[in-house]
Amino acid sequence: MSDESAQTTLSLEVYDGTRLIATLPVWRTIELGRREPSEPPPFARMKRDDSDRIVIADLTETSVSRKHLRLELLPDGQFRIVNQSAKNSIALARGQRLAPGEQCVLRLPITCELGNKVVQLKLRTVEEPLLQSLRQPALVPGQTSTRVKPTRLRGLAESALASEKAGLGEEELLAWIQASMDVFQSAAASADFLPKAVAAAAQMVDLDTVAVLLRPHGKWSVAAVCNRDATPVPADWRASQSMLQRVLDEQRTFFYAPPVVGGTQSLLGVQAVVAAPILDRSANVTGALYGEGRSASGRGTVQPVSEIEAKLFELLAYGVASGLARVEQERQLIAERVKFEQFFTPELARILQSRGDEMLVARDAEITVLFCDIKGFSRISGKSGAAASIEWVREVLSEMSDCVANCQGVLIDYGGDSLEAIWGAPLASSEHAAQACQAALQMRAALPLLNERWQSRLGERTDVSIGINTGPAQVGNIGSRRKFKYGAFGTTVNLSSRVQGATRQFGVPTMITRETANRLGPQFHARKLGSIRAVNIGEPTEVLELVAEPDKRWHVLKVLYEQALALFEQAQFAAAKEALENLLVEFPDDEPARRLAQRNAACLQQPPAHFDSVWNLESK
Repeated sequence: MSDESAQTTLSLEVYDGTRLIATLPVWRTIELGRREPSEPPPFARMKRDDSDRIVIADLTETSVSRKHLRLELLPDGQFRIVNQSAKNSIALARGQRLAPGEQCVLRLPITCELGNKVVQLKLRTVEEPLLQSLRQPALVPGQTSTRVKPTRLRGLAESALASEKAGLGEEELLAWIQASMDVFQSAAASADFLPKAVAAAAQMVDLDTVAVLLRPHGKWSVAAVCNRDATPVPADWRASQSMLQRVLDEQRTFFYAPPVVGGTQSLLGVQAVVAAPILDRSANVTGALYGEGRSASGRGTVQPVSEIEAKLFELLAYGVASGLARVEQERQLIAERVKFEQFFTPELARILQSRGDEMLVARDAEITVLFCDIKGFSRISGKSGAAASIEWVREVLSEMSDCVANCQGVLIDYGGDSLEAIWGAPLASSEHAAQACQAALQMRAALPLLNERWQSRLGERTDVSIGINTGPAQVGNIGSRRKFKYGAFGTTVNLSSRVQGATRQFGVPTMITRETANRLGPQFHARKLGSIRAVNIGEPTEVLELVAEPDKRWHVLKVLYEQALALFEQAQFAAAKEALENLLVEFPDDEPARRLAQRNAACLQQPPAHFDSVWNLESK
C-alpha cells in the first residue's frame, strides 16, 4: 500500500458493553442519544445546521437519553463534552463523571459511557481509495438548479467536448442525453423505470455492473441491478460500503480515481466506480445509483470515470429520484383515496384529495344526521352463532351504507350493529335533509331482498330503526394523529341518536324531527307522533314518522291520529279516548295509536296534577 493512500481520520466507535457494534466517521460536532419515535433505527445520522445527530440506542434503552452527549469540535482540536440529559450522567475516563447539564473540555482520545453504551472518539489511520466528488450536492426532485446560467451552457458543452479529460465525444454525449431523456420519460409514467435506468447507465459509462440501491429501513438493499453484457449478476455481489457511506454523508456524487497500487478490500480489483445519491423531496438520501467496472471482468483495462461522466451519471440518478418521487406521490394519493372512501362517495373522495386541507378543517355547519340500528341484534346473534351473525351484520350494514352513498351522504362511523351518516358537510348542500330522508326510505326498501336471503337462516325477519335530525353541529377531522376520522359532534348529533332510540317507544321504524321535516318538500310524507324530551337534552323535540309512498288509507290515519294527539296534548282525555277508539276500530294494527291510547287511559284513570304531554325518554 502506498503512503499516498493512507489517511488519518476522526472515528467514533460505539460499543455495547465490550462488543464493538459501529464505527462512524466524524468531521464536525455530533450529538448522540436514544432514538426518537419518528427517527430511523441506530446508527442513523441526521444532519443539523451546525452538527450531526447520531442515534446510538433504540427506543427501549432508557439508560441513554434522547439527547444525551454532545461532542463539540473546538478550533484547537480539543472537544467540549456536554451532558445534555436531564437525568442520566456520563462516565468519563479515570473515574470522572459528568452530571446532567455539566460539561468539560478534553483532548483525544475520548471515552464516554452512556448507560450500557460506550463511545470512543479517536484518530485512526485508514487506507482509502482516492475518491473524487462533484463540487455541488445532488439536486432534490423538483428542485431547479441555479448553479449554471443558461447563457453559459453552450460554452460549457464546447469546453467539455474539447477537453481530453472529458472522455466523451460529441456523438457519445448526444447518446447520453438521449438515454437520459428515455429514463426521465419512463420515470414519469412507467413502472419499470429502475431497470431501464441501470441498463442505460451501464451502456453509457462503460461499466460492468450498475445498480439502484435503496434504504427503506436504514439499510442498503438492491432494487435493480444489471451487467453490461446481460450475464446474471452474482448472488454475492456487493457495492462498496465506504463509497455508499460517503454518498450518504455528503449527498454528493463520488467517483473513483484509482491509486497506482493497492486499494481497500471493498474496492479490490475496481478500476472504475461511481455513485450518485438519490434524494427524496425532503433532501434525504433514500438510495444511490451505483456503478463499477472491474479488471477481473475479462474486458481488459477499464478507464476511470471522468468528471463529465460522473455528472451525467448524476443526471440519471436525478431521473430515478423523480420516478421514485412520482411512485411515492401515487402511493400517498392511493392511501388518501382509501382513507377518504371509507367515509365518502368516490366522487367526493376525489374532490377531497385536491381540497382536503381546506374542506376538512373543523368548522360549524348545518347538517342532517342519520342513525340506523339493526333491530333485535343481540337476540338474533345470540342464537345464530358468531360466523353467521358477522356475515349477516356485514351484509345488512353494507346495504344500508350503499343507500347513504347513493344519496350523497358521508359515512361517519359503525358501532357494531349500527351506523351513523351525515349530509351537509364537508360539502354544503341545500338538500341535506331531503337527501338523508331519501336514504332512510331506500334503507327500508332494501329490507325485502335482505329478508329473502336471511329470514330462513335467522328464523325471523331483519328490520332496522332509523332516526334523523337536522341542525347546527361542529364538523371536521375528529380522529387522532394515527387514524383519520371525519365526523360531527354536538346536540344535533346526540338528538339524532336519541330519536333513533325513541322509535321503540312509538313503535315505528323511522322517525324524523320537526327541524328535519320543515326542510322537506311535498314529495315526503310524515305524521306527527308527539314530542320527546331526550336524556341530557332539556328542550322537548317534536318527532314525526316518515313513510314511503303512502296510500289513501294512510292519509286518513294521519288525520285521525293527529286529531287525537291534539286532544291529548290539550289534556282533553275523554275526547281523546273517543277519538282513539274510533281510530283503532278502523286501524287496529297502528302501534302509535295503541300506545297513545295507553298513555291517555292512564291520565283518565289518575289525572296528573301538572300534565305534560311530552314523552320523557328514560335512556339514550
